[in-house]
Amino acid sequence: FRRLSDMLVFRKGDQRAPHKPLYLLYCIAGVQSGRERLHAFDAVFQALKPALRIFAPRTESVHPEYPFWRLQHDNLADFVADGPMVIRKSSDDPTVSSLRQQNARGGLLEADYEMLRGDLQLQSLTIHKILDAHFPASVHEDIVQFFGLVFDDRHANDRASDTEFRDQVLSAYDNSCAISGFNLEVSGRPVGVEAAHIFWPQSGGNDEPSNGVAMTVLHRKLFHLGLFSINSDYKFIVASEVSEKGNSMLALSALSGKRMILPKNKALWPNQTALSWHQRWVFRG
Repeated sequence: FRRLSDMLVFRKGDQRAPHKPLYLLYCIAGVQSGRERLHAFDAVFQALKPALRIFAPRTESVHPEYPFWRLQHDNLADFVADGPMVIRKSSDDPTVSSLRQQNARGGLLEADYEMLRGDLQLQSLTIHKILDAHFPASVHEDIVQFFGLVFDDRHANDRASDTEFRDQVLSAYDNSCAISGFNLEVSGRPVGVEAAHIFWPQSGGNDEPSNGVAMTVLHRKLFHLGLFSINSDYKFIVASEVSEKGNSMLALSALSGKRMILPKNKALWPNQTALSWHQRWVFRG
């Protein structure tokens, strides 16, 4: 797992770019479904394009070709083609047209592919390592379902421990959702309300209570997917790409412009730096 930990993921300040992790998960899904080790560029492009739209920061265009080419430099993937690549003028990446014209293929290293094949426990551990290092737990299930990944049962509930952070954030908000006011307790324990990191630890955020907001499980997932955010006035802003049908009581559009329910202790109000990070790198605008 050292090579996974050493994988160079693009960072510019606190910007996140989960292209390589998503490409690795695509390759592991290929192992699990019995596909060949090397995948045609077009197949990877078509699979990663929507994945990047959903799980990466919002940009005008997405580039599945980046991890397809660059992961080989981390000693985690192979790249082969029928001829030389035409390199872009602005970087050392090949052009998309040359990747297609030269029938480029990519995938896991042969030794890693053979090691993972038939070993569901090792596949599960590897998937969890990638997810925990690069994505908040609230969207792990969505990524797993997107790629059709399968876990060994003994690892189905593996998650990094967030108990202390959760307890501190829920205490700050009196166990109530900062969005809806939802508060439900069973045997004295809150149910259905969780602590959502604003500035993800995977990108440099901390576990201070001011870097968290109490939300229902549904709202936390939507917040981590960037479908809504919180501005500097502690009011909700909703992504323009959100399209809702019907008149649901949970409609996101109804949140726009409303102020969140804040902790009584002003020192525990959401950190402005964290809010700015979420708006810039997670919110889908």
